[in-house]
Amino acid sequence: MAAMDALRRGKTVLIAEDMTANGAVWAAAAAQFATADAVNVLAGQARGVLAVTLSRDQAKLLDCAELERKRAPIWLPHYGVSVEAAVGVSTGISAEDRGLTARLLANPDATASDLVRPGHIMPAIVAERGVLAAPFGAEAAHDLVIAAGLQPAALISHVLIGVEQASCEDAVAVQQATGWPLVRVSDVIAWRAHHERLVRVVREGEVATRHGPFRVRVYASDLDGSSHIALLRGHPELHPEAALVRIHSQCLTGDILHSRRCDCGGQLHQALERIAKAEVGALLYLRQEGRGIGLIAKIAAYALQDAGKDTVEANEALGFAPDERDYAVAAQILRDLGLARIVLLTNNPHKVESLRGFGIEVERREPIEVEPTADNLRYLQTKRDRMGHLLQLNSVG
Repeated sequence: MAAMDALRRGKTVLIAEDMTANGAVWAAAAAQFATADAVNVLAGQARGVLAVTLSRDQAKLLDCAELERKRAPIWLPHYGVSVEAAVGVSTGISAEDRGLTARLLANPDATASDLVRPGHIMPAIVAERGVLAAPFGAEAAHDLVIAAGLQPAALISHVLIGVEQASCEDAVAVQQATGWPLVRVSDVIAWRAHHERLVRVVREGEVATRHGPFRVRVYASDLDGSSHIALLRGHPELHPEAALVRIHSQCLTGDILHSRRCDCGGQLHQALERIAKAEVGALLYLRQEGRGIGLIAKIAAYALQDAGKDTVEANEALGFAPDERDYAVAAQILRDLGLARIVLLTNNPHKVESLRGFGIEVERREPIEVEPTADNLRYLQTKRDRMGHLLQLNSVG
């Protein structure tokens, strides 16, 4: 990745937040190379507040207490108390002084007594699992310097255009103006999914279903401890053609309670039936209830839908994106199963593109549409009209 090469050479890179609605653009450099010139580049061209990313363990070791967040949006970094090098600085505000402080924060031998508080550099305390837990610019910068083999601390700044924060749509123009390599948060997520093992098999067995027997393989995610299931018919990894695969997100209400509010249960059983008929294939059952928002929030979203909001509006009213799901774990499970080339049962083109971004070859998409009912027609129309799902909705049963 060009951005990693630039960081190793002490250069600045751009990071665009393409996974969130805020869509900020950041400039980042390796804090261990934070010379006065590097500070001037960020302060003069990016023009945002200068911060250095730290893990929670680093912040605790250096006594960089996290500031209390009041009405702060989720995308804003978790800033700590500002700091300054205790020795070797004058006022602390000069480019030389701030560079020294940034390099000190990146020094693995630094201790809390090497810093004074407050100062002129803000620590930005990143999520423990980086972009895999928080798809934002600070986490992406921190992950990038680690991936580049550098000390785990990035010197970062928001990029401003005029008096406004640059948005993701401005990223290419900023890249052209500065010549800095541009990387998107989704690129960092994809890199980590390609280069890190995120799942492991914990149990294997067999389950008898109404569609016949399936081998079951239970995966644990080292990201958050959640478990996911792969149901296998035959040996798709040995099949010469692309295997038939369904990636199904858990839906307790639809899959177990047979709710007519959604099409999830119908899709689940149709997928198992089609895989059984093909006599070879796999169904991945992912713990991503309610498009990734969890069961409690999903039920809260139901109440908002009953009051007139559609599923997208309900999620957004609760502070979530319309779809919070991530397919990095799914891609890792597919690779572990030997299924890097698949035929995907889905109506969701985003799922196809996401898997391709993680290196899975989706040879083609096959629709998996169930007959709409009066109870779920509006839900399905919202999926089609507002989320881009490819649905016909020819009739209502």
